[in-house]
Amino acid sequence: MNWLERALDTLAFTYAVLFFPVPFFWLAIHPVVSFWRRFGNRSLWVALPVWLVFGTTLVLLRDQIFTQRLGRNVLTVVLGLGLIALALRIDWQVRRQFTWRRLVGIPELEPHRDVGGLVRDGIYARVRHPRYLAFILTFWGLAFLTSAMGVFVLAIVSVLMYLIVALFEERELRQQYGPEYEAYCKAVPRFIPRLRR
Repeated sequence: MNWLERALDTLAFTYAVLFFPVPFFWLAIHPVVSFWRRFGNRSLWVALPVWLVFGTTLVLLRDQIFTQRLGRNVLTVVLGLGLIALALRIDWQVRRQFTWRRLVGIPELEPHRDVGGLVRDGIYARVRHPRYLAFILTFWGLAFLTSAMGVFVLAIVSVLMYLIVALFEERELRQQYGPEYEAYCKAVPRFIPRLRR
């Protein structure tokens, strides 16, 4: 294995350890968010055991994640780089709109929160869950760059998990914003933007 393959594997593995547990954390929070709001921001400590469990599991499975590989060629490398570039662009647009507190979900867990209304401009005028989309695109980009079967499996699981988390999150938003959010859902797709606005 050359230095570039090792670097790509290290990048993919680091990303997996840091970000693969994210939807599992939100899956523990969103279905019973009213319970967690009683604890306020202390609920974020739930993330620690979630990260420890998934991080440890990924470390133990590291060799299996990278053992089997599909063929890599110029097309897969270009596709992988393109997906990561698109994910970075989406992430940059989201970060321009929100503070770090909102990005990590602190207002969602505050008992008497005022998140400032429904966001419908910027990247949120194109897709309802751009952050989740950025995570998904990054995983797929890393899968194509490493050509590791294990990374493809993580990418598939991420898509499924973010779809489930998005459904729970949307249920909360419907309760919070009512018809306004319903109209937003009809106008803006969940993950895949329309070619025409």
